[in-house]
Amino acid sequence: MSEAWKRIDLGGEGLQQANLRLARALRRPRTAYLLWLAFPLGAHRAYLRELRGAWAYRAASLVAIVLLALDWRAGAALGGILVAAALADLYWIGRRVTALNKELRMQAYLRPVAGAPPGFRGRFTDDPQAPRPPSFAEQERLLAEIERRKKQDN
Repeated sequence: MSEAWKRIDLGGEGLQQANLRLARALRRPRTAYLLWLAFPLGAHRAYLRELRGAWAYRAASLVAIVLLALDWRAGAALGGILVAAALADLYWIGRRVTALNKELRMQAYLRPVAGAPPGFRGRFTDDPQAPRPPSFAEQERLLAEIERRKKQDN
């Protein structure tokens, strides 16, 4: 499908708006895996809206750098733990993207809407006097009558 629909904004709060918001909000696995390359900064965790984990990576990276300056063995040990946690995140990213996108879809489609505009009566009414649209058979009869009249006039 073309991506052109994402550039058209009809306004309002209908399904199109929900789809536009959702398309912007969804998280992509490829982006998360590319951000994983910067795991000492916790970029992949921040992208996947897991801010505590992102800050834990940042703090552990800072402590590891300080420990490397003071005692290389302690710094290397903490760095090893950090790398092991990052390798475990390779498995975690796929599951987190799926869960987060499911949550985003639910927020987009299950949020309450304002409802119909004031005075909206819909297509069908309870009023027995209101005219109803003609049935398919009635439309066929009308078209046949119009065609018959055209032939008579010629």
